[in-house]
Amino acid sequence: MNSISLTIFSFLSLYYQTLVLNDLSLGYYLPNILISVLIFSHFYLHINYHTVLFFLIGIALDCSNPIMFGFNTFSFLTISYLITLIKNHIDLTVFANKIAMIAVCNIVFYLLYVVLASIVYQQTILALLFTFIMSFIINTICSLVIISILDFLRMLKFDPINE
Repeated sequence: MNSISLTIFSFLSLYYQTLVLNDLSLGYYLPNILISVLIFSHFYLHINYHTVLFFLIGIALDCSNPIMFGFNTFSFLTISYLITLIKNHIDLTVFANKIAMIAVCNIVFYLLYVVLASIVYQQTILALLFTFIMSFIINTICSLVIISILDFLRMLKFDPINE
C-alpha cells in the first residue's frame, strides 16, 4: 500500500464506520475500525502524514456526534503520538506484541471516552466502567481481526509473472 491507497482506504473505512457499522452494532457497542486502520498505517506503512490524515478523519467522524465534538480528533491524535513513541521499540512480528499494542491503543481510546462521557452525559461510574470493559473487549477483537486481514493482504505480492 502506498500513500494514495492508504488515503482512499482510510476514507472508505470512515464511510463504512459512519454509515454501515451504525446498523450492525452489537447492542449499544459500536466497534471503531478506524483505530485498527490507524495502528496498521503507523506500523506497516512508511509514510509521514499519518497525523494529518487522521486529524481530518477525526474531524469528519466528529461531525456525526456534535455533543462530543473533538473527542475522536483528540483521541486519534493521542493514539498517533503514542504509536510514534513506541514504534521503534516494539517488534510487531511477534503476535503478543501485536495484541499488546492493539490493547494499549484501545485502552487509551476508551479511557478518553469514559472521561469525556462522564462529563457530557453525566453517567454513573459503574455504567461507564461496564461500557468501557465491553467496548474494549469488542473493539480489541475486531481490531485484531482487521489488522490480521490487512497484514495478510499487505504480504501478498501482486506482481505479474514475466514469461
